[in-house]
Amino acid sequence: MSASLTNLTYDGATYETGPGVEELEFEELQVVEKWLNRPASAWAVQRIGVLQSKIESYTYKIYHRSRYGKHPLAKLIPAHILVQYANEALGFDGWSLEVLDIHVTSCRAVLAQDTAQEQCEPRHEVLTEAKVRVKLKDGTNTESSGFGKAAATSKGESFSRSKKEAVNDAFKKCFLQFEAIILKHEQRVSDNYYVDGLYGSKSKNAPNSRN
Repeated sequence: MSASLTNLTYDGATYETGPGVEELEFEELQVVEKWLNRPASAWAVQRIGVLQSKIESYTYKIYHRSRYGKHPLAKLIPAHILVQYANEALGFDGWSLEVLDIHVTSCRAVLAQDTAQEQCEPRHEVLTEAKVRVKLKDGTNTESSGFGKAAATSKGESFSRSKKEAVNDAFKKCFLQFEAIILKHEQRVSDNYYVDGLYGSKSKNAPNSRN
């Protein structure tokens, strides 16, 4: 990750080794910060704020229509709306989606009544779980799991539909939890939780900083 994006330095870091690796050349080590559930730059903090304002505007419209009730937002907001907001707030090349895992948790035969022909047609019901990662261009990333269920006469069609639903569910949860990530990050900055000096937090060499 580019140091210009994160303003991150490991110059003051202390490294320790276990038995048998005392002669290891530390200059050859490449330190990697994953930035999971923590903004990697001021750009991420600002752009996620823009994204959240768009989501809140949509939320206001949804929860002021009584017919929807108080359901989780991930069930009510379409995936294509979040894609649109993400592109507007982060840029088309400002984020990416990676599917980490797809797991079929259940597959069973069910009978669906065909009321038109008054006969039962065997169908396959598939329940799928997906885990995805949404990553911003500065390295900020978060992960979430989602579930999907579909039934069709073809196993292949059932799996395809349930997989798509599971990925969409996980994708939406990722974007919707960015708000909590920023709120938690701001609280940690306020409490001097971080010791690397980023975003106004105190470095570990500064007085009264938390170790």
